[in-house]
Amino acid sequence: MHQTVKTIFRLFFAGIIFLITLALFLSIFSKSREILQADQTFQQAEQISLTSTPNKQLVLVSNNQRPDQAIYIVIAQNGYIAQLHCEHYLNDICTDEYNQSHTRQIQQLELLKIGQYQYIQQVSYQDSRTQKRQQWSYSKQQIQQFFQADISDLKYSLFSMTLFALAALYVSIRIIRNFKKFISG
Repeated sequence: MHQTVKTIFRLFFAGIIFLITLALFLSIFSKSREILQADQTFQQAEQISLTSTPNKQLVLVSNNQRPDQAIYIVIAQNGYIAQLHCEHYLNDICTDEYNQSHTRQIQQLELLKIGQYQYIQQVSYQDSRTQKRQQWSYSKQQIQQFFQADISDLKYSLFSMTLFALAALYVSIRIIRNFKKFISG
């Protein structure tokens, strides 16, 4: 009985290692394709326009503190509809003054969706505390620079993922080579 449980556990463990290895290589393939097609993806960018209504009030929330650096476009009392990288907007939208505050009520917002990434192209909002109106606009060239920076970060992630996948492949090959010994061990 003890040997059977041990054998089943080792088979299960080997299966998990093989699945993780496969998932890593599929992720590498997917991310590599994303990097290679970045220019084409940028050309096919989709523009999304959002406007606040009395029934659907949009709020701009940002957090510039790690590890949760992000900008959220939130429907008041209903959760967020978009999450963006904060690092591109550290000088204007993602500031300490508005860190994690829900006071910026959006009047008009235009997002540019490029593949899995979203960028603010234009936003106008009013601070509910001070009644101060603010508007920010970003050119197509600025957004392209933001996108290229994100693709560059993706290259570094892909490199580390490749190293991890190669280690997982090595372990998988070792298990397959000595499968009987691994199962009975």
